[in-house]
Amino acid sequence: MSRFSISAAVLVLLGASFTSPSYAQPQGGMMGMMGGGCPTVGMMGHGRMGQGFQGDGGWFGGAMGRQPKMGAMTEGRTAYLKGELNITSKQQAAWDAYASAVSGRVELMQGLHEGMIETMKKGTATERMDSRISGMEAMLESLKAMKPVTEGLYAVLTDEQKVVADDLIGGDCGAF
Repeated sequence: MSRFSISAAVLVLLGASFTSPSYAQPQGGMMGMMGGGCPTVGMMGHGRMGQGFQGDGGWFGGAMGRQPKMGAMTEGRTAYLKGELNITSKQQAAWDAYASAVSGRVELMQGLHEGMIETMKKGTATERMDSRISGMEAMLESLKAMKPVTEGLYAVLTDEQKVVADDLIGGDCGAF
């Protein structure tokens, strides 16, 4: 995969990772900071792509400008999820695999997003389109990578925990 494709993928994955648990808390709380829902809907049309990527306080001017805090946000969200699920010692191995996979996805995305930012700021219409396509392909790969560990976690949850997991995992974009 080219650097351009990887960079494009990173943006989509970051958005998915950080907005997916938006139902975990009310919109005014930490989970609602990004407005809830899948950010790619706003970015992939509806007039947001050009604005946010130009640094006017839109998507990149906001969330991406705070990138160094993303690791802490991920830790906070996984801690919240673990607490809500009441993970037991017998479930810890499956939880650790899930949390590690989430963290790995975020680290990958953080390390690769810069090229996409440049493309969205300075690229031609077709280059931006290619960037979006690459991002969506990366989103698919990310979801595929998360599915086995999510299934592994789900398999060890009690029926009560599964109800909570159904509300908090896999919503919106489905990655986290």
